[in-house]
Amino acid sequence: MTCPESPPSIPLPVTAIVPTRDAAAHLSTALATVAAARPAETIVIDGASNDDSIAIARRASGVRVLSQRSRGLAAARNEAISAATQPMIAFCDADDRWVEGGLDALHGALVAEPDALVAIGMVEPVALDGTESSEGQRARIGTRLAGFTPGAMLARREAFERIGPFDETLSIGADSDWFVRLVGQGLEPIRIDRVVLAKGMRGSSLSSDVAIYRRELLEVARRHIAARRRSR
Repeated sequence: MTCPESPPSIPLPVTAIVPTRDAAAHLSTALATVAAARPAETIVIDGASNDDSIAIARRASGVRVLSQRSRGLAAARNEAISAATQPMIAFCDADDRWVEGGLDALHGALVAEPDALVAIGMVEPVALDGTESSEGQRARIGTRLAGFTPGAMLARREAFERIGPFDETLSIGADSDWFVRLVGQGLEPIRIDRVVLAKGMRGSSLSSDVAIYRRELLEVARRHIAARRRSR
């Protein structure tokens, strides 16, 4: 869909959440792409990094830095959502990049449809300098994928109040679980046909653990089936 975009000088009513853990090599670039998108607030939440991630975040202009109290990516996102002050929430992992104009397009989509809670764009997997990617990741580089991932979405705060937080018992499948719950409640996201996120392919990333990913996706599917049966 084509949506109106905001004037380039006006901050958007968005809290951008950037979880990081030992991602100093990529964090500065991620924060630069976030800053260019003009969110009114940016939160970096650090999961006990042993590198310079916190120092890099503190040097970035206009960034609020939080030290994560719990463990795991889902918990980091939930803590930052609780601390956010803006009516809309967006995410950018430290090894990802927001694409120019993407946040404007997502924001325009939600403004155009006031009853919608979530807008998502497309994702393009990209190689990261100085980082090895797996064979499966390399096969996806340069493709365009549907953005059912937090980095490719913009959500109203109400979405998390209605759907609930990310499930902290899932290490990889929390994203899929949240989107399944969203759609399961009949809250289909608005989809825009443009790439909004360059997704960094890193072989050491948690999502590259295929065995855990499959096991957790199976658990998400079982929960969804059980919820549908209970609702009949």
